[in-house]
Amino acid sequence: MYGTTTGDVASLEAKASLLESAFGAARQELTKTCKISVGVSEHRLGLIANTNIKKGEVVLNVPHDERWELTADTAKNVVFKGILADSYEGWTGDAGLIALQLLNEVARTGGTGGVSSPQRPTSIQAFVDAWIKALPSPSEMDHPLLWSEGDQEVLQSSSNTKIYRVLDDVEEDANWLSENVFSKDRQTFPETVTWNDQEIPCFNVKGYTWALALVQSRSVFVNGALRLVPLMDFLNHDDEANEVSDGSMGTFGTIRGSQLIAHQAYKAGEEVFCSYGPKSAADYLLEHGFCPPQAWKTAVSEITLEVDPEDRFYDDKMDILEFETYDQAPMDPVQSFDLVSAPGRDGEPDPAMIQFARLCQLGGTDAFLLESIFRKEVWGFMALPVSERNEMAVIKQISELCEKALEDLNQCREGGPEVCTKLRASEVKALTRTLEYLRREKEALDLKEYYQERRLKDLGLDSEWSPEDDMTGPDDLAFGQTRAPGGADYDW
Repeated sequence: MYGTTTGDVASLEAKASLLESAFGAARQELTKTCKISVGVSEHRLGLIANTNIKKGEVVLNVPHDERWELTADTAKNVVFKGILADSYEGWTGDAGLIALQLLNEVARTGGTGGVSSPQRPTSIQAFVDAWIKALPSPSEMDHPLLWSEGDQEVLQSSSNTKIYRVLDDVEEDANWLSENVFSKDRQTFPETVTWNDQEIPCFNVKGYTWALALVQSRSVFVNGALRLVPLMDFLNHDDEANEVSDGSMGTFGTIRGSQLIAHQAYKAGEEVFCSYGPKSAADYLLEHGFCPPQAWKTAVSEITLEVDPEDRFYDDKMDILEFETYDQAPMDPVQSFDLVSAPGRDGEPDPAMIQFARLCQLGGTDAFLLESIFRKEVWGFMALPVSERNEMAVIKQISELCEKALEDLNQCREGGPEVCTKLRASEVKALTRTLEYLRREKEALDLKEYYQERRLKDLGLDSEWSPEDDMTGPDDLAFGQTRAPGGADYDW
């Protein structure tokens, strides 16, 4: 699935046959439209057209239903209700909750534990069991979360999207769950289970990491939620295909679910694809374990900006970020931004990053903008240059971050997966193009229009005064006036 797994062809064919048989028995409930079958394609499982499909037709749709669809809401409020506190929020977010539900299904399928929820008819339970058995094992997955420590170290040094942050989140959540949930009931939450005639980790750090790798690489975001949709998750990626989307189905179109619309015509026997969406190469690698051709066309890196906690105006700036960013959600004092180098772009940074950086650097003679009288407007002011001093500070801050990132990337040791070398070169390109743009901006600081100039222009005070400006004639009188101010001809 998702270009990240390989396996023995005979084994894959057996898994496909089992899943297809179980799906056929429960098909009437599981889908409203289905023009595909599970099959083997290029040493991996995929979905194969079982009839000719026209461009724009619905290939497959699956209604939202907690009996087969895995979501964070089902995990927390159905499967682990009364086990996880309502206030539980793991570092891994919704993906972590879905990973927990996935491990629960693995344990149920193995017959050695798990919570018997949600309740399912026999045919649907058989389908879910077959789907679980068709998933790739930890050894069959080529995913960064499951790489060796050495390869993970190379990846860490090859990208500013740090995998260690993800690994730390996974380990922290798994350790907390092991201590507070799993260890209290090992009969329900076994550390290992027998799955496809092999023993694999389950409710422990290794098992949780494997489950999270599966969730990240196979889930779709549809109708406002992250969802792991059995069967649909076997769609492999193509840059030109459509993404899985929200759809209405049923006789009257009242049933909501996930659907795939064909982006091209398919003949029976051809593999059907979907797109996993527009993402950077680093995001594709960290989520799906591979980088498609389209991801390499745009070089992307990442830097992080922060409002200095020692800034004397820190509280004022926090107030602006929390309450005065207009229709945007409240912003944290630490923000990460993408640096992009793409065909047709000259390395210009994200305007939102420049806006945030201007606020971070606001101070000195510009600090009057933080007064309460400007509180409702100051965030909008940051969208345009404030002063030459502020703009220089912004360029310096971002340039130093880019230079530090380049230095770190250049210190990466040789070796490791080949994709890390390509990723490193891509991020170096994005950082270099951004630095080149900032150098050009630095040379043009005296040509920019700053806040005070804009304000004077708004007030009509941006030109020199001359006596003629105060001379008025009859044509200059406003409606209702009979004489100009000061125009009386009194003889005192």
